[in-house]
Amino acid sequence: MNDLKTKTTKAAVLILIAGSVFQLINQPLPDDFEQPWKYRLICFGAELSNIFGYFTEKVGLLHRVNVTRFSYHMSVGAFNIRDQSDNISVHDEIIEHLSIRVYRPMSWNKAKNVNETLPTILFYHGGGYFVGSADTLEPVTYLMAKYTRYIVVYIDYRLIPEHRYPAAYHDSLQTAIYLINNHAKYSIDLENLIIMGDSAGGNLATVIGQQLIAQNIIKPKLQVLIYPVLQFFDFTLPSYAQNLPKRILGSISADNFKNFIHYFTGVEVDDTIFLNGHTTAFQKESKLASYVDRNYLPKKYLSKFSQVISVNDTYGKYSELSEILLSSKVSPLLVDDLYLDRNTPVNTILLTAGIDMLRDDGFIYAARLKNLGKKLSICTLKICFTVFLACCMDRFNLLEPSF
Repeated sequence: MNDLKTKTTKAAVLILIAGSVFQLINQPLPDDFEQPWKYRLICFGAELSNIFGYFTEKVGLLHRVNVTRFSYHMSVGAFNIRDQSDNISVHDEIIEHLSIRVYRPMSWNKAKNVNETLPTILFYHGGGYFVGSADTLEPVTYLMAKYTRYIVVYIDYRLIPEHRYPAAYHDSLQTAIYLINNHAKYSIDLENLIIMGDSAGGNLATVIGQQLIAQNIIKPKLQVLIYPVLQFFDFTLPSYAQNLPKRILGSISADNFKNFIHYFTGVEVDDTIFLNGHTTAFQKESKLASYVDRNYLPKKYLSKFSQVISVNDTYGKYSELSEILLSSKVSPLLVDDLYLDRNTPVNTILLTAGIDMLRDDGFIYAARLKNLGKKLSICTLKICFTVFLACCMDRFNLLEPSF
């Protein structure tokens, strides 16, 4: 009898584990999604990392962020993709407390390398402001230098939760200004300066581009924004409602989003954040709302999510939070048309992902730029998700040399 109980217990545990694994892996995806099980396995690995990080934090061994960083580095940044035949010079440098990594395509004519300036990409990495390094971004930055034959400068910035806002903003701006002021040292062609970033890095690229122009430092020739974070005003946009519950990549979830807000600002939030509970009734009726008007969105994304339920921060619980999140240095979309017109780089390339909570930020930004007559190329990859850039740099040339 005892033997039968033991076998039954083992079988029940195995079934429970198998069911849990299946639940974690079997995410619903579009029928035409490429390599669905590869994506599901990536999600499963991220979920395991989340679970492991949760327990290591509970027992006081490691903060969950450090577990995520280690997992991310081992899965992305631990592989050498450099090839001597690419003829690219790579060197790391410390600027004050920050590091940069410079990729310079070299000419086979050594004499030409001495004085030749090249179009230059200043690249800001994504990762929710809490993960990302020169190594984890190398699959993007190195291949970008290889394909475009432009100089690519990876720009580091301090990460949350160790360094809250405005650390990343200050680091990003100061490093850009340093590189511009020392352009001859790095062979940077200031006439062909490109600001680029993905996700959180797309936010920084947009903000830094605006600041460089507003402060009369330089007007970049081009900004390239890859599924950028552009506003923290409206979390009820269709892309949030549609995609946040999907736990994209096993880590982009409601709980982790709340953790991000806490790490970024120092203010803890509850679930009312997803009903815009961080803003007051006055703010919802102010001009800020017009800057992210959902009427800018393509109509096909509005029908299912036309009914919007929101709550107000009636007692000022989140006044400190909204002061940070609604700043144009955090939400570069929350500016009027005059500011946007004056302080946007000459050209914009914008890539958005269909399966991404940030999709609508990109749509609204693109619509506003078009209304202002700005030069814009936008591409929406319908069945792609955030972080697709690192997965597909070797499959298409993002920036055709055109200067």
